Amino acid sequence: MATIDFARLRNQTMADGLDSEVTVNTRALIDKVLARYSSEHTTLRELIQNAADAKAEKVTINFETDPSVTVPTPQGADEPILLRHIIQNHTLKRLVVTNNGQPFTTADWSRLKSIADGNPDETKIGAFGVGFYSVFSDCDEPFVVSGDKTMAFYWKGNTLSTKMAPVPPDHNTSDTIFSLDYRQANPASASYNPSKLPNLPTLCQFLATSLTFVGLDTIELHVDDYIVASFTKKISPPENIRVPQGLKTETEGGLMRVTDVTRQHSQIDAAWMNVIATAQVPPKRAADIVHQEVRNAGTTLRSFFSKFAAPPSQTPTRSIKAPPTEKPKPSEEIAGDSKGTIFLQVCTVTAATRVSRSFAAEIERATKKSPPKTTKIALLTSPYQEPSATLATGSGSSSELALKIFAEVLPTKSGRIFIGFPTAQTTGYLAHISAPSLIPTVERENVDMNARYISTWNIELLRVAGLACRITYVSEMAALQAQFGKEETESLVAKTIYIFKQYTASASHPSTSLGDKIDEAFWNCSLDRSIDILSTKGIMPSNRVRMPAETLSFLGEVPMVPQELANGAVDFMVNLHNRGFITELTMQDIRQGLESRALNEDELCEFLKWCGAKLESGEIDVPGSRSLFEVTVANVDVEPEKNSGRILALGDISTYVNPARIGAHLPLPSDTIPFTFTRGMSLKQLQLFGWLELSMVRWLRHMTSQPQLGDFTNDETLASSVLTLTSKCWEQLDASSRETVVKILTPHPIIPTKMGLRRPAEAYFPTVKLFDDLPTVKPFAGSKEKFLLSLGVRKTIDLPMVFDRMRSRDEQSEKASWNHVDLIRYFASVINEIPEKDLARLRETPFLPGEGATVKPSQLFKASDLFAPDPTIRALGLTQIKVPFDCKSNTREGVLLLRLGLKQCPDSITIANILHRAGQAMDPQLYALAMEYFLLNYYKNNYVSEASKFAALTLPILPTEQAPFPALVGPFQCYTNEHAACLGFAILRSDLRIHAEKLGVQRDPSIGPCVQYLLKTPPRTKLDAEMQFAYLASRGSDLDQYKGLIQNLATANIVPVFRKYYLDPTCSGFEHRTKPQTGKMEMRIHHYDPPEHVFVGRDQEYRGILDYVQYGAEATAFLLKVGAKHEPSTHDLASLLARNPTRFLNTIGQDKYLDLLRKLAEHAANLWKDKDLVKVLVASRILLGYRDIKDDVKKVDTGDDELDDLDEDNVHREWSLNKANEMVIIDNVNYMTRFRDFIIAAPQEEVLEEFYARFGVQKVSELVKTDQRIGTVARDQTPAQNLRTDILERVRLFLHEYERDASSKAIRHDAKWLGSNLTVQCVSDISIRYSLAERNVTTSSKRSAAIIKIKGIGYVLSVTPKYDLYEVSSELVRLLVTRPKRNDAIALERILTEPLRRLQQKGINVERILRRKEHEARIAKQAEQEREEDEQQRMVEQAKSGLVKPDDRENVRENVPPATPEKHMPGAFGSPDTGMQIANNSSQSNDKSLINNWAKKLGFKNTSNAPSGGTDGPQISRDIQATKSNIQNAIKECRPTGMSNINTKHHQDPTELDRGGYCNDEQWENLHKAFSVPFSGRHVDIYYGREETAQLDDLKSHLQAFLPLIFGLTTIFSVNPAAVNIFLDKNSNTVAFNMSGSLFFNLAWFITLHSEGCSNKEGKLRALDSWFCTYCHELAHNLVADHNARHSWYQQQIIIEYSQQYRAALEGFTQGMLI
Repeated sequence: MATIDFARLRNQTMADGLDSEVTVNTRALIDKVLARYSSEHTTLRELIQNAADAKAEKVTINFETDPSVTVPTPQGADEPILLRHIIQNHTLKRLVVTNNGQPFTTADWSRLKSIADGNPDETKIGAFGVGFYSVFSDCDEPFVVSGDKTMAFYWKGNTLSTKMAPVPPDHNTSDTIFSLDYRQANPASASYNPSKLPNLPTLCQFLATSLTFVGLDTIELHVDDYIVASFTKKISPPENIRVPQGLKTETEGGLMRVTDVTRQHSQIDAAWMNVIATAQVPPKRAADIVHQEVRNAGTTLRSFFSKFAAPPSQTPTRSIKAPPTEKPKPSEEIAGDSKGTIFLQVCTVTAATRVSRSFAAEIERATKKSPPKTTKIALLTSPYQEPSATLATGSGSSSELALKIFAEVLPTKSGRIFIGFPTAQTTGYLAHISAPSLIPTVERENVDMNARYISTWNIELLRVAGLACRITYVSEMAALQAQFGKEETESLVAKTIYIFKQYTASASHPSTSLGDKIDEAFWNCSLDRSIDILSTKGIMPSNRVRMPAETLSFLGEVPMVPQELANGAVDFMVNLHNRGFITELTMQDIRQGLESRALNEDELCEFLKWCGAKLESGEIDVPGSRSLFEVTVANVDVEPEKNSGRILALGDISTYVNPARIGAHLPLPSDTIPFTFTRGMSLKQLQLFGWLELSMVRWLRHMTSQPQLGDFTNDETLASSVLTLTSKCWEQLDASSRETVVKILTPHPIIPTKMGLRRPAEAYFPTVKLFDDLPTVKPFAGSKEKFLLSLGVRKTIDLPMVFDRMRSRDEQSEKASWNHVDLIRYFASVINEIPEKDLARLRETPFLPGEGATVKPSQLFKASDLFAPDPTIRALGLTQIKVPFDCKSNTREGVLLLRLGLKQCPDSITIANILHRAGQAMDPQLYALAMEYFLLNYYKNNYVSEASKFAALTLPILPTEQAPFPALVGPFQCYTNEHAACLGFAILRSDLRIHAEKLGVQRDPSIGPCVQYLLKTPPRTKLDAEMQFAYLASRGSDLDQYKGLIQNLATANIVPVFRKYYLDPTCSGFEHRTKPQTGKMEMRIHHYDPPEHVFVGRDQEYRGILDYVQYGAEATAFLLKVGAKHEPSTHDLASLLARNPTRFLNTIGQDKYLDLLRKLAEHAANLWKDKDLVKVLVASRILLGYRDIKDDVKKVDTGDDELDDLDEDNVHREWSLNKANEMVIIDNVNYMTRFRDFIIAAPQEEVLEEFYARFGVQKVSELVKTDQRIGTVARDQTPAQNLRTDILERVRLFLHEYERDASSKAIRHDAKWLGSNLTVQCVSDISIRYSLAERNVTTSSKRSAAIIKIKGIGYVLSVTPKYDLYEVSSELVRLLVTRPKRNDAIALERILTEPLRRLQQKGINVERILRRKEHEARIAKQAEQEREEDEQQRMVEQAKSGLVKPDDRENVRENVPPATPEKHMPGAFGSPDTGMQIANNSSQSNDKSLINNWAKKLGFKNTSNAPSGGTDGPQISRDIQATKSNIQNAIKECRPTGMSNINTKHHQDPTELDRGGYCNDEQWENLHKAFSVPFSGRHVDIYYGREETAQLDDLKSHLQAFLPLIFGLTTIFSVNPAAVNIFLDKNSNTVAFNMSGSLFFNLAWFITLHSEGCSNKEGKLRALDSWFCTYCHELAHNLVADHNARHSWYQQQIIIEYSQQYRAALEGFTQGMLI
């Protein structure tokens, strides 16, 4: 459906439509308003509100009644009895409401009779202007008296009317009176059903509640002449309250800011007649009383049993006194009056508003009044009362009624929103909130929280209300602070609980979001997220108070919430905690409490136990406990009479005492906690503190430091105690601790001996009795031998002492001193007792004699420098020990010498040194002896354990095959595999190869050096290559372990490539395919290739391009391992081809090159996985393409028989290598034929085309842009209709065959879709312009069929009268098939062309179509017969009636209107040329055609469809007027152009006359801007054709004549001069053209035809006539693009329209004064 321009339609309707007024059914409107506005006491609420707005002080409400028709009035009864009778039996007659406020003004009277015309005064509550009309819920015709005027309402049908009149002098009053006669009290009314008085106690409750915030002083309630109740309000002067600090005074939205806060006390006094308390209470029936007694009995029984199952119920907060048991007489019971009083406290907040103008306008639009500059919000809360007290006081017999009357005044159960009067909306707090500026819903029962701007205003007011609640809260808490310390804590807690509950939010109703907004404002108005609450230290900010915690004596200074308060106001406390206003007791709090003072011993014990328990339960962590310890100090060891104690800093403690190891009475380090404070604590808790058990090492360090060391080294008892404890723990100490203990104790004299306290090294075991004066150890409790030995207590005498005492004894006895043999025998006797340090000293002392070739006289040796006696060792030149006894390990002396380091045999390293020395000395005998000794004693001397050290020797000790003795090499420098010699490695001498394992010689060298040798010195002969490659092949498993070596080999130039080398000096050397050579030749190395570039296969298809080598089987295996291949893979070929595609093409030729591309195409998917290869391929010129070149020389005619049908004469194909962006894929042969000279085509093979597409080669269809131009719609649409019928009939056959041959998924649209979406039309001509993108080549051709898609219509197939069915089929298959093939168009053409019988003969199923055609033919024939019979019958009837003469019967058929419309004037509305007409829709009405409707909206079609022989006057005038309007639009459509538009177009050859005439807009494709010339105060752009080179000086004279002519005509037509351009193109037949409203005129035509003739008047006039018509022609193109009858019509009309102005300008032009 076409888009509808609603703005245009509305403007048209407003201009031409007929005026009428909207009628309103006032009665129905009021009823519907009251349906939403109805609630209890609505009328009274609105009338009281009006009184308050009028600043009244008193309101009187009087219910006038009618006597009962069924119950007579009691005669002679007292007034209370009479009043009770009236209340119980009379019916309502009239309601009269009087107030003493300001009389109505003229504006008030006007608003009173206007619905929805609210009060614009922002200080008034009324907003919507519908409140007064609530009186119509009970009254039909209200009457109003105010000031000196009256107004009566009455009905005229459903229309409400009013009459006003002045007040007569005898009824003059200053009050405003509303008199409402009840509709149901009127006997004449159809709804007559008089009602009783409303429930008076409930009404009194409403009035008392209404008086709370309304600005009235008194409300009286009358029933007839009785004042049944009155209410009076007294208010104290306001008391200013300062806004508490720490609160935000501005609301979140920024619209309001609190400026003032006041507090007032008020009281409401109520008085009522006692009769109303019981007059409307229905008496109980006897049955009800019985049932009530039964229920009471059941309740009593349930209550009795519930005492055993349920907890006791709480005491009610309020108690109502039970009525007296003895009732007075009825008259006394209801006589008299009762009174009640309630005291209130109201906090009023004044807020200044600040809104934007737009916001104020939106509020005024909704409420009919601007937002107030200031607004007030009042807050009423219920004061705290003792549980036994009541909220209201009363006196009189019915004083209990006061509780009901004042029940809604105080928010004891829930607070409500007051907008003057209470609404149904609760606040969520136990507080009433009066906000007159709140905007309610229309029925005034709820607050509007939905409307966009109103909700924003209301939310801001609610935020002010939340702030007011917070201010009141702070005020109440300040009052409690004043009582702190004066009242008992229980009383203060009870009052605080009450305050907390008042401001604990519950869900508000009916809107929950309203209460949420108030609650959010209450909490969010804090600046520092804190609120005053009661704590153990008084009223304090909540962020300084902590939630209740366990009682801890060491935290007496931290303020906390009393537990009773937390239990009594759980919800408020949870809210505080969740909002972050209060926190739990934190580590920081405890830290501050501990910092405030020092703890005593008991508090320290309690603190440690508390902290241990918290750590054990996970409530605090170790870092937290450490932070507490850092600030905790205690005053301990206090003796009141002796000292003040000492300070224990808990942060310095790091260890605790284990009394089982260290006595608690012994001295302790200062960082150890005394056992007194940890007694009773678990080991786990102490460890959680981060404390460690006081270790023995640490304690001993303490004991060996001053001043403890003095007592330790002087007090033998203390020393024994310390040693006893240390000895007990010795076995439990680890090696490091034992070593440390030894280091601590050994320097000090702490060992008790018989000679006194001695150092451990100076003390001896009691078993040492060599000398009597030795200091031996005294036994002590728990002494252990291991402990004493570890300390250094000696079991033997040290060597210096032995040597000294023996020397002194020898000197005294004059005997010879001991020799080395005696020393050896003595030390051997005490070997087990000799300390290790003495043994070490003996090892380093040279005291032993030796024998050997190199021994000097009296030379002494260390035991480690000597060998045990052995003849074979002596032959090797080694030094032996010289002793008279055997040095075997089974003797004591032998054991001692071996422990001192005596060697029994030389090690392998010593033998290696002998071998090396023999080689250097050229001593083959010594070398042979050493080698023989090594090999014979290899296993005996356990040389196998030293094999790794021997193999790692760098000394040259082994002979090789390459060099004789004394040339030696190291074990790592020779190998046993003879084949390794080809890589330059030394081979071990053959007689030693069987001992290679003993000698540490490997079979093969490491693979790395082998590879490096090959990389550095590639083989120089084929034999070297085969040997080296074969050897490396045998090392294949080693190569597999080093993939990097294989990669290095694969890319290194190590493979020699041999070529024939011709030795003849006349030859050029190596063979070359372009230079044939003969003579003697040999194979020489031509170059080296890496293995990955050579091939070892026999099928050498690419010889000359690829290098093939032939080696032995083993060498070939090596080459294959390191990258060589039998034949090149697809990846190899692609990589090599990308490097040098030209070489491939020149070597293998075009055909094999295409085969190679086909091979690559088959593996394209795998190739494209290598992104780097793809980049190289795409960047290289590897794609082979062709271009068909047409030869200039004609070939000799060889006869038709010698030429193939597909061969084209004088054309040869040229192949070349190209990149992707230089080629195209031929998917449209037509495009190929047209642009064959400008494109390079890919081979037309599907495999290659897909392969080329991967490179980014575009299809020719993607590059060629087509521009279809459809001619005018032909009058005769019969060919189009017939073609459409054939298409819909035959296309099913085509699709049926297509489904059978292909897949149903390949079908895009079926025949059914085609019937609904395809339209066929016959047009005059179809042309298509083809543009080859990026080649700047354009061509065009004629076609006979084209399909275009028109929005709102579908697909339109345009055909010429003589269409080609192949072209039609080519267009259709694109709609029918998803991916049409080239043969599909031919197949569809044959189906459309062949007769059905012929198709049937070819096997196509056409039976269904033939049967349908036969059926249609029979139906048509039958219809024709019936029509002829009807026509004959009509003629007979006309003849009988005399309307038609018999002679005229034959002429009747000739008078039938023709089937086609008569010919219209070209361009006229309704002519066939004025719009697109669809051939197959001719049977439908033109008015229903979508195209026609669209044309009508644009002014291109008239609305009449009736056939007419002529055109009447009015229609012609409308058409001419529309034509003139279109002409003016055409003038306005002229607009400037620029070079950006010219340069973005593709250029083509000049337009020929037979391809467009003298006006063709294709001319712009050949233009470029040459220069601009000044003319008449502006610059005119001059454009040149493609081949124009004329200079400006040559054109000046012509431009001076042409520019005045053209711009003179521009002035006549009032065209924008900037839209006019001049171009020069002598090779073009284009006189002028119109490009998107810009006009271009060819100066070349003026120069040729008119330039010379402009010298005289006749020539000027001829030129002016010619260009005037040309100008009109181009202007017409602003309306019609094509050259057709419609264009000619507009050109004619433009000439006519401007002919007068043109004639008037002729004279001036001939005189040079046209412009």
